[in-house]
Amino acid sequence: MAGRPGWPPPGYPPPYASGPPAGGSGSSGRVVGVVVGVVVALTLAVCGCLGVGGVLLGRYADPVAEEPYPDPYDYEEEDVPEATWTPPPPVQPAQPAVTPSTGAGRFGVRYEVTGATRADIQYYDANGDFIHLEAVPLPWRRSIRTDDPNRVIVIATAEDDGRRVRCSTTVAGRPPVVETAEGSGWRVTCAGS
Repeated sequence: MAGRPGWPPPGYPPPYASGPPAGGSGSSGRVVGVVVGVVVALTLAVCGCLGVGGVLLGRYADPVAEEPYPDPYDYEEEDVPEATWTPPPPVQPAQPAVTPSTGAGRFGVRYEVTGATRADIQYYDANGDFIHLEAVPLPWRRSIRTDDPNRVIVIATAEDDGRRVRCSTTVAGRPPVVETAEGSGWRVTCAGS
């Protein structure tokens, strides 16, 4: 088999297949180029169709559903109905206890505030509750029985200028504790002994 001149080179046996050696510039190179071009063209066409189709579908499709988990930092005000609580009718204040609610009380206590004015008075009643009275005309006296002689105190604050106010407490017949003051806003405090 004779091929092109100089083929096969001198001293070599002839090839078993006829034709030019591989890597030559034959028609197979053109076929590969055509196949690659067709694949690229088809790929671009498919991508283009998907892109245009996605835009069209997005325009006419239903809106995207909301996220299944709400944003914890989204504090939009909701329509919350206003509270319709009605306050209870006013009740007469409870009278201060003169004997403990647990019994007759073991210790007798006498509170006294005197003066020629009005005074705000605070004291412990027989149950140990702190009672506040405002603008009480003087003299004022209160006798109670209690089980806790350490919880005995009366505080009086005079309302008028230059007026003298005096307090005293007596617990279980012991000598009274007395304090006197003069002037506006003067406060006297008498604790049980």
